[in-house]
Amino acid sequence: MQIELPAGRVVMVGFGKLLLNQMDQFLPENSVVVVEDPDIIRKREVHEAAATLRCVGSVVAAPYHQDLALVAAVEEHLAGEPVALVIAGLEYGVYGAAVLAERWGRPGAGVKAAAALTDKLELRAAAQAGGVRNPEWTEVHGPADAEEFAAGGPVVLKPANRHASLGVQLLEPGDDIAGAWELTVAARDDLMLPDRELSWRYMAERRLYGHEYSVEVLVRGGEIVFLNVTDKLTAGGRYPVELGHVVPAGLPDDVRRGFEDAMARFVAAIGYDTGILHAEWMLGEEGPVLIECAGRVPGDSITFLLDAAYGGNVIRTLVELLAGGGPKLPSGALMGAAIRFLTAPVGTVREVTGVEEVRQRTGVLRAAVTVAPGDRVTELRSSWDRVGEIMVLGAGPAEARAAAEEAAEDVRVTVDAEAAL
Repeated sequence: MQIELPAGRVVMVGFGKLLLNQMDQFLPENSVVVVEDPDIIRKREVHEAAATLRCVGSVVAAPYHQDLALVAAVEEHLAGEPVALVIAGLEYGVYGAAVLAERWGRPGAGVKAAAALTDKLELRAAAQAGGVRNPEWTEVHGPADAEEFAAGGPVVLKPANRHASLGVQLLEPGDDIAGAWELTVAARDDLMLPDRELSWRYMAERRLYGHEYSVEVLVRGGEIVFLNVTDKLTAGGRYPVELGHVVPAGLPDDVRRGFEDAMARFVAAIGYDTGILHAEWMLGEEGPVLIECAGRVPGDSITFLLDAAYGGNVIRTLVELLAGGGPKLPSGALMGAAIRFLTAPVGTVREVTGVEEVRQRTGVLRAAVTVAPGDRVTELRSSWDRVGEIMVLGAGPAEARAAAEEAAEDVRVTVDAEAAL
């Protein structure tokens, strides 16, 4: 069913193809103006991809990575046409979207909050000032700084202003800090970045230990109107790649209240106004400790898990919020939903089995493998190195988790180890 919006265009900063696929189901035809960097339009073939989406009416070529040239470019393109809402299609578009929303008086994150959400150093400073629990942290400018900080114990080395888990490394005493620094600096997704030089910052944090969760919230006018806690599974070793999620997390009431309080404190600390947040937390003995937070729609199919478990449509609700509406929100989860991501050893794929069988099982919403015989599997360093996923719906979180784990075990990606690099 098509959504009712105020008169005007929907401006998306950064071509979020997966997000647009969902928005295409309910937005008016030709209502979306996509803003994308000229280099990325070319590399991602944005014009061709946008042509397949009913809701996209035009694409504006304008820099927005550490650049506000998009403001004049979009205003010229709109030529006075009203704007119904502004949304970030990608993490790199969060700041530009906030600038445009504020300029046009539309609901959004707020420029100050967006600045913190796109630079983890600024995020730490704001959260700490607001009384949110943080690990010890510092900005580092080279391996010498990182080595000095690492003398105090295990560390996390990460870029401060790139997206996803690119370049994040968990380091133990005795690890080669100089080598780790080179890997962190070199980690970049060139497909999502313009070819021009950008300014990058790096940080080191004291490593946290415990169980990791994420909290997804919808916020209107600084007030949390929907909150979910997701149970997370991450890879061991140096690279904390996410391997699975369960929605909602099966938590005791007091632990859930701890996440609610921490998230409310965080929203206030950064001055966030309206939109969606996806925050990652480590549950410690004294309560949740902030890992980091994204100011855009969560990835890793979490929105699909939320829709399946709660019976709503998170993206549609977000669009209504950003358009200034007061949408109906779910009061609680009706079922449990889980996803397990598939991995394989480094090498060349020889055989993939079990996918079709798993797809036929009751409760399986999705079963997909992204590699085929002859493809190479690389070391698991980021989300892009995973080789597939299984999504399952169950009567509750425990049932969904068990079904997803069983299904994941029955899909086998056999690798020729002799061909491994």
